[in-house]
Amino acid sequence: MRNIFLAAAFLLLAGQAQARRVVSLMPSYTEIIFELGAGADLVGVSNFCNWPPAALKVEKTGDYLRPNVEKVYSLKPDVVFTGAWAGPSTVRQLASLGLKVVSLPEEKSAADILNTVRLIAAELGLKKEGERLAKRLGAQAPRKAPEKPLKVYIEADAGGWTTGGLSFISDAVRLAGGRNIFGGEKRGYFQASWEETLLLDPEAVILLAGTAEEFAARPMAKDLAAVKAGRVITTLDRDAFSRPGPRLFSEIERLRKILDEKK
Repeated sequence: MRNIFLAAAFLLLAGQAQARRVVSLMPSYTEIIFELGAGADLVGVSNFCNWPPAALKVEKTGDYLRPNVEKVYSLKPDVVFTGAWAGPSTVRQLASLGLKVVSLPEEKSAADILNTVRLIAAELGLKKEGERLAKRLGAQAPRKAPEKPLKVYIEADAGGWTTGGLSFISDAVRLAGGRNIFGGEKRGYFQASWEETLLLDPEAVILLAGTAEEFAARPMAKDLAAVKAGRVITTLDRDAFSRPGPRLFSEIERLRKILDEKK
């Protein structure tokens, strides 16, 4: 009887030791944590964390670039996940309060997203789950690129904001069978001039903001190969495609099918 009691007590203590209070300051990290089955450990997320629906019920901690440090501290987290690119001042502030902050590197490719999955999983004591998730997501990415990929213009936001070669979105387009017309730019996001876009004459356009009609109404847009061929794509899920999270991989497959159908 005594041995049974001790075994039960050990299991109880082990469960308590593994319990975590987690704050995620990035929507993509929040989605990863839920996919790992650790959503119940989240006690705080950024205002932009809206997926899965259960994330909407978690306490909000402000903008991921300028989180409410006092709010985060009040949640008494065991670990806070933030992006290294989001700003060192946030990390310093949180660390100065005695909080453990895990600052994750920026994802510049689809493979980097799988690495983020593994890093978060390891921190949460879920290495096996992380490896399974990384393998499942990686298996979704197309293996064979077309011999002649379509030239693609990606408009991530209004005003000509696009992606260069150092963006995971550019890599997502590559995996889907396209070639980012600004892929040679050694930067992540920047504002391209409309004149340069016209000169590069994309064969497909991905709009994450705005409508195809608005795009076609721009000066000389009707002369673009993408518009002539009816390849102005507006049907991708903006959040899923613009976040380096698990849902991106199913969007890559959707985009591949769209590009194949419109060839």
